Order: sequence, then structure tokens, then C-alpha cells
Amino acid sequence: MSFSVHYDEWLTEVMRRHVFRVQGSGDIAPIEAHVRDQSRAFYFAKVATDRISDVQALASLGFVVVDTNVTFELAHEIPPPTIDVGEIQPGEEDATLAIAATAFRYSRFHLDPLVGLDLAHHVKREWIANYVKRVRGEPLLVARTGGRVAGFLATIVAHGTAVIDLVAVATDVNGRGIGSALCADFAHRYRGMPRIVGTQIANVPSIRLYTKLGFAFSKSAYVLHLHHGAAS
Repeated sequence: MSFSVHYDEWLTEVMRRHVFRVQGSGDIAPIEAHVRDQSRAFYFAKVATDRISDVQALASLGFVVVDTNVTFELAHEIPPPTIDVGEIQPGEEDATLAIAATAFRYSRFHLDPLVGLDLAHHVKREWIANYVKRVRGEPLLVARTGGRVAGFLATIVAHGTAVIDLVAVATDVNGRGIGSALCADFAHRYRGMPRIVGTQIANVPSIRLYTKLGFAFSKSAYVLHLHHGAAS
């Protein structure tokens, strides 16, 4: 078995450098050869936490662990939301994108000091822009309170499983049950199929929220980055 390297066209456009996703296990020779051909590139990999030999092999090439991703699966039903949650409506796009551009702190991009805060925020904004334009995932859900958009939840359905792709709440209304309401609506909307969410081990507030709502730990993986060439 060996690792393989795959071009990430979307992240390349957003980050304005060549970006490659590394997959597989075992022989790292294909990665070494690929890196030699690049003058400047960004690589990322996700490796299950029981595959330490693969983590060590990637580290030998300069990959660094920037995040431990943890996945939770909903173990029991959640009461319906008490805050207004529904699909995004015309006129709510700018407010939603403003939240996406400011609310995240613990993504793998935000945790990587070589990415930089402005670029990390930009990646998340553009990620949600794809939902706003309806070119990614399911219809975007937004929570409304006080006559404004207060948060959003983005969903992907794949292989019969509903996945919370991203969820965020406006920083000035944290702690008011908005994240819980978004997750409750998600749980009800996709009843009848497995429902999962992933977050970072550093994101203690999100882990507390998901476990309180009834999500149970399922699996974990290290996330590694390699910045090759010129400084980011």
C-alpha cells in the first residue's frame, strides 16, 4: 500500500497556491516525488489516530499535526428547536456570510499558524458561499432571532448519512441556545438516517454542546499540514 496525492481545485483557488490532498497509507515515496516537483504547495492529510506509523512517516517529510478531528453520531433524538430555524431566504446571504467570515476559531486552518487568520476566515466564508449559491450540499439552514440571522448550519448527505459540514453562531449572541436550535432542526430534518458531526479536539465548547444534545463519540483522526516552498 502507498499514499497518493490529489489536486484540490477549490482550495487552490481560494488559498491562491497549489493545494493537494494526501490519502492512503504505507509507502510515502509518491508524496516525496510529488513534493520535489513543486516550488510552492500546501498539502493536507487526515490519518486515523491508531495509525501512528503513518503519522510518523508523514512527519518525516515535514508534515505537522495541526488538529485532532473527532466525530460524533447522534445517539438519541433531540427535542424540537424553540428558536426560528429554516432554509436561508433571499436577503439573508450577506448576514450569513458575515458570520462565516468571523465566527470560526478552531478549524484546522485557524489552528495552523502558517495559514494566518485572514486566510482562515476567508476559507470558511468561501466554503459557506458555496451553500449560499447552492452549489454544495443541502439547503443552508439559518437561525433567526431579534429579526436577524444569528447562525447557520450546513449539511451534506452522503451514502445515506447526514453530516453537519459547518455550524456557526454570531459571536455576539453565543450562549443563547442558537447552536442547540440549529442542531435540533438538523436532527429532526434528517430523521431516519445516521446523523454525524465532526469537530476539533481543541473546540471544547462544541464538544460540550454535541455531547449535551446526545451525540456520542464515534472516531478520531489526526489532521496534518505541510507548507512546502515559499512562506505562507
